[in-house]
Amino acid sequence: MNRKPSANDAFFLQVERPAAPMHVATLARFDLPEGRNKRYIRELMDAARAHEVSAAPFTHRLARNALGRVLPEWEREEDIDLDYHFRHSALPQPGGERELAVLISRLHSIPLDRSRPLWECHVIEGLKGGGFAIYAKMHHALVDGMAGVALMQRMLAKAPEPEAFVPFWAMKPRKPGADKSGQREAMQGFISQFGAQLAGIGRVSSALMQQLRGARGKQLSQLVAPYSAPDCLLNGPIGPQRRVAVQRFDLAALQELAKAAGGTLNDILLAICAGALRGYLAELEALPDEPLVAQVPVSVRARDEDGGNAISLLLANLGTHLADPGERFALIKASMDDGKALLAQMSREEITRYSALLMAPFAVGQMAGIGNRRRKPMFNLIISNVPGPREPLYLNEAPMTDCHPVSLIFEGQALNITLFSYAGTLSVVYTGCRRTLPHMQHLLGHADAACAELEEHFGA
Repeated sequence: MNRKPSANDAFFLQVERPAAPMHVATLARFDLPEGRNKRYIRELMDAARAHEVSAAPFTHRLARNALGRVLPEWEREEDIDLDYHFRHSALPQPGGERELAVLISRLHSIPLDRSRPLWECHVIEGLKGGGFAIYAKMHHALVDGMAGVALMQRMLAKAPEPEAFVPFWAMKPRKPGADKSGQREAMQGFISQFGAQLAGIGRVSSALMQQLRGARGKQLSQLVAPYSAPDCLLNGPIGPQRRVAVQRFDLAALQELAKAAGGTLNDILLAICAGALRGYLAELEALPDEPLVAQVPVSVRARDEDGGNAISLLLANLGTHLADPGERFALIKASMDDGKALLAQMSREEITRYSALLMAPFAVGQMAGIGNRRRKPMFNLIISNVPGPREPLYLNEAPMTDCHPVSLIFEGQALNITLFSYAGTLSVVYTGCRRTLPHMQHLLGHADAACAELEEHFGA
């Protein structure tokens, strides 16, 4: 029996275009266990191939029907070609950061085959020092960033273990009765929930009006109204090719900087991104006079959920029009504080409805092919912070040395910045349109300069 995706999941299927594929990925790097050679990689792959594809949603593909793009449905694929989905690659020498970045940029530019289950997993050997990497690509209709992290953590171990790992496509769901419980919940009936729904409508309407008023409101005066972002290079038309660049910071140093500044880690990270964007756009003589606006996803996922999308959003003023790093940080913090206060007024279900209403014009624009390109885009870019594992993890006996997500970009939104922490390191991943953003790797140098500027200002 075919299964309909949720409205959030269906959105990513409906808006997909050749220039805007809607997949996300995780890239993890591993060292070989002590005393082992590259034959160990082949043994891992053989062990993984011994597991049939048995875990939903990796067993399902898009149903073949006339209204598939408008009203998508999942159907079970009975004959999955694992050799197509699970692949083996090698880097050219010397196998350093540049060679890996070039390969990942190319792999991330290729859309998933919609006639098959929407995922791939690539094992990449030839890394400098003898290690290997795993690049797992999945459609955003299957997972969001938090769900991807949860899958990764379940596949790995907290200590070296010689037993073969269970790959994500064969892992049993953490909530085996989830579908049935969802049916029971649906059967509770509209009447029993009517009072809560009625109260929720009022809170959602109130929050939506406060957001739309933005800085004109009497309360939460630092809220950013949608479609108040400036026209910017970041919101030009995009092509199908991607460029991926990665930067790493010491997490403890960033936490100390946040403490010295009197804000959260997320506030500091947004300030570093804002400084990097200000420097990069100024270098290109394309810095708007008005401040850039970032959409900041916020997870509303329960701890025991694995798949699907469970995110809301904040609109953050990045203060890129301000030269002083202290003033810029203060504006970012005030904007985020008011956004979080607005969401705190609502339950998870109300936040979901609020987010759907707020994003409806953006969603319609994406589905119509108009995108986010207009004189006043809804936002200039997305900056998301995905907390990862705090302790080192292992794939069997192989220690994971580094891990980070690789995100997507929408039509009319040429840059995505994703932040990911793992075992004391914070990775900043820039996913951008190769055609729209010249010299995108210069963002890394501007981010280093922005961090140093904040450290000097706050004496950290």
